[in-house]
Amino acid sequence: MQFGVLAPMNLTSEETVALFPSLGHLEEDGRTWRIQVHGEVFTHADRVSFGKRILLQLLQRAMKATPEDLQSQIFRQRIERFLAVDQAGKKIALRLGDDEHILPKKSKGNGHFQGTLRISSGELMELARAGAYDDGKLTLGASIPEGGTCLPAAVHLLPREGVSVISDIDDTLKHTHVLSRHALLANTFLREFEPIPGMANLFREWSSQGAAFHYVSSSPWQLYRNLAGLFETEGFPEGSFHLLAFRLRDHLMRKILMMRRSGKGSVIKSILQMFPERRFILVGDSGEADPEIYALAAQRFPRQVARIFIREVAGPRH
Repeated sequence: MQFGVLAPMNLTSEETVALFPSLGHLEEDGRTWRIQVHGEVFTHADRVSFGKRILLQLLQRAMKATPEDLQSQIFRQRIERFLAVDQAGKKIALRLGDDEHILPKKSKGNGHFQGTLRISSGELMELARAGAYDDGKLTLGASIPEGGTCLPAAVHLLPREGVSVISDIDDTLKHTHVLSRHALLANTFLREFEPIPGMANLFREWSSQGAAFHYVSSSPWQLYRNLAGLFETEGFPEGSFHLLAFRLRDHLMRKILMMRRSGKGSVIKSILQMFPERRFILVGDSGEADPEIYALAAQRFPRQVARIFIREVAGPRH
């Protein structure tokens, strides 16, 4: 394993370091695994800033929500990460088993950090003996000061050949109604997530046949924990997550609506390029731009895209 230069960490005990499920692939030598790392650093807000209070008022109006709605447990859980304070300039020490690796780049303005690790097949066997690697999943955590919080995640190490499913989430795996601004926001912040019937069973069947899963969505990263909870409850197979960065201080309505129509194509392209020998099934819906994005992917990677499935979404646009 390649280690960065040891440096003093600047995390505090009040901060949370959260990792997201990511991917690993074999390099050309066939013996070295290249592991993607993605996570974030934040602190829970003791009070809501004036600017965020204004944005919450705009959100309340757009959702046509009552003051009681904003006091509900669902809204508090969904909005919590949006109101948290992003921590920029933090040095991250990742942990793999008993080993530590310092990422060269600090967390960005939105609290997110990214990087790559390389480990040999021999080191992977040692991690398996230590209980950090099992069934294609490598457990990745971070070193934190006493009293701090780390939320670890799995890195899915995929062989060069096989079948992968790239799936959208909103209106593909759960009802969101992206065609309606009011319904989109209400289903995101005020209502229990409602899964699409049959999709979890279908994905479990594909998983039992050896498929790997990549969940590529226009949902913001702040909703990851809520989405992961739904997936666990419904029994969706584990997989890598690829969501979009968003800050509440951005122009709220424009960002939430426009982010639904951008960004996924480049993520899908990067996954296809990462695994040129794997075959891919693309699953989406007609409510966003999935048909166009998937068709373009099939044109650019005809040997890799084996099937495209689109769920027809009907409803008013407003």
